[in-house]
Amino acid sequence: MKQNSFSRKRIIHICIITFILIMLIVVASTLMLRYNIEGEENLPFNLNEISVVSTAESNIKQGEENKWNADILQKNDIFFVIGKNDNYNKEVVIKKVRFENFQITKPNENMKINIYRPSTSVNAYNYVDEYKVENSLEYLGAQNTNTETLQINNQGGIIGFSIVSDNSWKYVFSKDEKLPSDGRLLAKAGVEEEDISFQISFDLIIETESEHKFKSNITLDLPTGNILEKGVGTFEDKQLQNVVFKRF
Repeated sequence: MKQNSFSRKRIIHICIITFILIMLIVVASTLMLRYNIEGEENLPFNLNEISVVSTAESNIKQGEENKWNADILQKNDIFFVIGKNDNYNKEVVIKKVRFENFQITKPNENMKINIYRPSTSVNAYNYVDEYKVENSLEYLGAQNTNTETLQINNQGGIIGFSIVSDNSWKYVFSKDEKLPSDGRLLAKAGVEEEDISFQISFDLIIETESEHKFKSNITLDLPTGNILEKGVGTFEDKQLQNVVFKRF
């Protein structure tokens, strides 16, 4: 009888321990799943807004027989507003903000897409090789934001880059013809929406001086708006429901 009683107690203990282990696994799995979906809950710095301005610009050259040629670029200026989290109680400063892992989905192989860093402190761009981004773009924390020198205020600021699509679009016109200086010029050149549409994804990484790193992957469909008819398209996202930061 004593042996049977001991066996029953042992079975009960094993069942209790097994139940506890299962519950721990379930809780840990739930927390991991929640973290993968919701990410970090209390970041030292938040991405407060993403905004995009899409349009076109041209480089006009004199051609033959009183004709002029407009070489057209479709451009998308992207801005990121990064700010200190007021609910984060610790003193912290930005060490650097980095954009990397650019992945571009193009509709056709002829489309050339390049990324450029700002060439002046007011987020203006000069689309030459000197300012082309090859693999990553990094802004260092500083006393003030200066996009020309790739610096961001260590408590937050507005930074960004420009994405340019070039499919060797040209428009030939006479010197008396009035041309739009925006996306409508693409329509004049016979460009369709599917000719300029593409998707880009990239990682945004915020690193603090305390060596904490937070990364989010961002996907954008470009250009934004109907630039072929309206010339300029704008997009602002302050909700950022699809932007999730995780430690790494």
